[in-house]
Amino acid sequence: MRWLKLMRGDASGGFPLVRWFSLVSLLAVGVVSITMALVLARFLETRLLDHDASLSRDFVQNIVDTQNVSKGFLIGGETVREADFAEFFTHVAALPDVLRANVYSLDRRVLWSSNAALIGRYFGRNDELEAALKGTLVWERGEVEDHTAVAKGEHVALGTRRASFVENYLPVYSSAGTNRTLIGVVELYRVPRTLNDTLRQGTLLVWVCSLLGGAVLYLSTLGLVRKASRLMHEQRRRLVEADALALVGEIAAATAHSIRNPLASIRSTAELQREIGDMSPEMANETILHVDRIERLVRTLLTYSRDAVEVLGDTELDHVLRATAEQFRPAFDSQNKHLVLDWAGPLPAVRGDPVLLQQVLNSLLSNALEASGPQATVTVKAQADQDSVRVEVHDHGDGIPAEHLANVFRPFYTTKPRGLGMGLALVKRVLDRLGGAVEIKSAPGQGTSVILQLPLARTPA
Repeated sequence: MRWLKLMRGDASGGFPLVRWFSLVSLLAVGVVSITMALVLARFLETRLLDHDASLSRDFVQNIVDTQNVSKGFLIGGETVREADFAEFFTHVAALPDVLRANVYSLDRRVLWSSNAALIGRYFGRNDELEAALKGTLVWERGEVEDHTAVAKGEHVALGTRRASFVENYLPVYSSAGTNRTLIGVVELYRVPRTLNDTLRQGTLLVWVCSLLGGAVLYLSTLGLVRKASRLMHEQRRRLVEADALALVGEIAAATAHSIRNPLASIRSTAELQREIGDMSPEMANETILHVDRIERLVRTLLTYSRDAVEVLGDTELDHVLRATAEQFRPAFDSQNKHLVLDWAGPLPAVRGDPVLLQQVLNSLLSNALEASGPQATVTVKAQADQDSVRVEVHDHGDGIPAEHLANVFRPFYTTKPRGLGMGLALVKRVLDRLGGAVEIKSAPGQGTSVILQLPLARTPA
């Protein structure tokens, strides 16, 4: 069931391209690699054994021609000098790695064998011998144990140890005249150590190369597909963001046109009422605070929908940090919370428009203020690096659950009942425009840290 869930894709309904490709390509590459290894290993074995059998056949035929013993095959060796035929048998038996040698006449009788008990015997049907008696060079490779039932009668008493054998059936032709005729078959039953070692090493090399080649092919194609998948997801994210920007632009334009003028009137009226005493300072301040909050929301919408060409410039970060902190300090004091600034010495100038950077810090401090409990401390740390300034805003609130961390930068995503879901989206958009980065570290019960990497201002040419 878990495998089926993984293959169905995520909750958004997206097709799990990388998962499917990784499994299907692994299966395809595995099948191709194994098939190729089997084919190449079989081809290597066939060619080597064919070559080995051909050399053995030529060697035996040269002995027959040199010693002129072809008549012995036809008449069973009875009219040929025994010493000549015995010398031929000796040479055959002396071939390298021969475990047993049998010489057959055309009537399938064993003329001679390295095992004297087999001489003169006939055995049951042997397909390899039948093919050799028709002039075909035959070889067979396998393993045999004499302490179990053997497949062929001529394999009796070969020994008790398990052996990887090569069995050759070598057609032998007459040595007289140009019209050579088949006169018999020599069977060589060998345990060729050198050949077996070569076959083992060659087979191992074929398998290693095939599997390594398949692994390289699989990993390289999987890497390309993963990269393509990331690009497609990024393009999809940008398309979604573009749609959100269009919606934000429409909302911002309508909101700015319809709300800003009434907001300005309400704020002015509250200030006037506070001055003349018709409204208590607490009520007037609360009215002004809410008006400013609505104004910030409208400004956030307008800022988020602006084009990237408007965010460049240089900013004295030290000044922006202190100005933003002073703006929020009354709110912290009124809620009995603490705001601490922590950096040593003046900070270098950074890239970016001061208004946008202050809006970024406004969003972070507003979130930290809301997330912190009574008597809590919010810390703003800053440290200059070689090519950037690291700014960290840390609160001791409840933290963000892991399932929400991946979505905090999405436009309109919020878990707050009255939230707009644009604050962190604005932060990320501004940092992306500047060539910086933003990172959030949070865990339930351990607070939240938002880390900004702001690139240094460009030095004049």
